[in-house]
Amino acid sequence: MLTHSTRRWLAGLGVAGAFVAASATPAHADDPLEIAAWDILVAPGHTTYNFIATYIAGENELKSATLDLDLSAVNDVATFELASSAWKCVPSGETLHCEAAAEEWGVPSLDYYLTGKADAKPGQKAKLGIKATGGGKTASSSVTVTIAEGVDLQSDPEASLDADPGATVGLPADVVRNSGDNTAHGAVLRLQSDYRSPYAGNFSNCEYLDGLATICTFDTDLKPGKSYRLSEKLPVTLDKGARTGSQLENYVDWWTKDDWAMVIDDPGFPLPPGTPGTGGKLSLVEEPAARHAAVPQTDVDQWNNFTLVDINVGGDNPADLAAVGSTATGKVGDKVTVTAGWTNLGPATVDAWRLTEPIVTVEIPPGTEAVEVSEECAPYDKDSEEPWNPWDHAGEPGADLYGCIAAGDPEPGVGGKYPFTLRIDKLTGPTSGKVTTHLDGDPKADNNEAAVVVKPGSGNPGSGDGGHGGGDGSLPITGENTALIAGIGGLLLAAGVGGYVVARRRRTRFVA
Repeated sequence: MLTHSTRRWLAGLGVAGAFVAASATPAHADDPLEIAAWDILVAPGHTTYNFIATYIAGENELKSATLDLDLSAVNDVATFELASSAWKCVPSGETLHCEAAAEEWGVPSLDYYLTGKADAKPGQKAKLGIKATGGGKTASSSVTVTIAEGVDLQSDPEASLDADPGATVGLPADVVRNSGDNTAHGAVLRLQSDYRSPYAGNFSNCEYLDGLATICTFDTDLKPGKSYRLSEKLPVTLDKGARTGSQLENYVDWWTKDDWAMVIDDPGFPLPPGTPGTGGKLSLVEEPAARHAAVPQTDVDQWNNFTLVDINVGGDNPADLAAVGSTATGKVGDKVTVTAGWTNLGPATVDAWRLTEPIVTVEIPPGTEAVEVSEECAPYDKDSEEPWNPWDHAGEPGADLYGCIAAGDPEPGVGGKYPFTLRIDKLTGPTSGKVTTHLDGDPKADNNEAAVVVKPGSGNPGSGDGGHGGGDGSLPITGENTALIAGIGGLLLAAGVGGYVVARRRRTRFVA
């Protein structure tokens, strides 16, 4: 079974951090060429994913790189398969010589699959040698490949519960199954909670890594075909400012002890120390007598270890969005600018970064065509069965209906503006489009729409006040730079919180 290890997301986050640091640091002539590569656990007959990255610390203009991979030892226990089309590789005996040129974001990583041979024995090790050249510099490294016993931990993919701001609740993601053929000797649970529903437990075998995750370790033997439940549900406390109608996403995933050790023992990007609880021990029910594993173990399918827990926020802390329109005047052939917008009337902050659908939709007035469009807006088909993807079509002209996004967490009194340049093709009288706000839990419907009007005339090709449901129309702009920064931050955050689950749930924001 093909498995893309979740370590990819953790490792990718570390590499991204290194590259961000490199691009922000002045280059020096003596900066070394760096190799980012990670050791691997792979089970006989199973496949795992990994990658090798090369860069120069402080230097973001590496034009090209070469990698020479020594597969002589690895070939005894596993097969190597290139998974990166950006690299051109030529085999020579048991060595693979690979070359790549820099792309938009530098020299790409060399991605590869490694499949354990069916006759490989758990506990066997082999070294994959790496030699790199680039920018007139050289470097060497290696990857340790360890054959591990395969197990398969699983959890339900989704769960949900309802809770009010300020409440402490137990997450329903409390069951793990061993669906493999071998006993799993111990397990590690990782909780990545929403910042508005932080972990509230005090278990002695759970460590809290500030701002990252809560890690719980169990010594229980998980027998094949058996399910195990936590002795208590993992508690989280909803922030009192959580917005009524919003949905807080929490992620629970399970690891073998050896897979998790590969993460915490990574010398290049080690996890910070955690703070253990001082209370009782969290356990797995029906725990048999524990015994120690004689060989390392790896999960052969980490795609089924995640549970996404949605907390539906109730209570009485909504955010009231009011639509803001505008008016312009012109004649046939003119190009005029109108502005669609919204403002948050409170009392809650709008967690705009969570939204996967438009915060506003904008109908273009009949007889006009949108020829220039805000980069925060994209054509929107409300009847489409496909997920809306504003990133691929941002600012695209010519549509009749647009959806617009917002960034960050706009507080009461804050909103957004979206300029549209319209070409007037036909105008016998005033023509109107519509701005409509969209937010779950919005307590007032009578201010959710506003008009975008084009009138016959001259001297006012810009924009004016077309009326709105609240506020004065002078709104702070959620500009494209803000959206870009939030998008990059969201991408890096997604890499460390739930990886592919985020990709599945938030397909418009993250591509794995």
